[in-house]
Amino acid sequence: MKEDAYLQGRLGELRAEQHVVALGYEILEHNAVFPGAEIDLIARDGECTVFIEVKMRTKGLGHGREAVTPAKQKRICRGALCYMAENGLLGKQARFDVIEIQGERLTHIRDAFPYCGPAF
Repeated sequence: MKEDAYLQGRLGELRAEQHVVALGYEILEHNAVFPGAEIDLIARDGECTVFIEVKMRTKGLGHGREAVTPAKQKRICRGALCYMAENGLLGKQARFDVIEIQGERLTHIRDAFPYCGPAF
């Protein structure tokens, strides 16, 4: 069962990646791991670095965006700060998106939440 959930998650991330590439984003990282955080996709949209959380639902139980809790947002923000510092991007534009997949429906929520950490 756990393996099925992992495979479903990977398929969702692949679908999300295809979606943002079709929008013209450049993929910078997949499943980037930082202390206390994992970010599903990191991409560039013009001059903006975009940190993307992908949430897939196989059953009709709520929206994936509901799983991006304030605690999860803080972890993503910590990871984003690490990435920005490691790549000389402090002071540059960044954004946090959520891509929700439920069945065939994909919903891309731009600026899904604000940065919630120390200043970039």
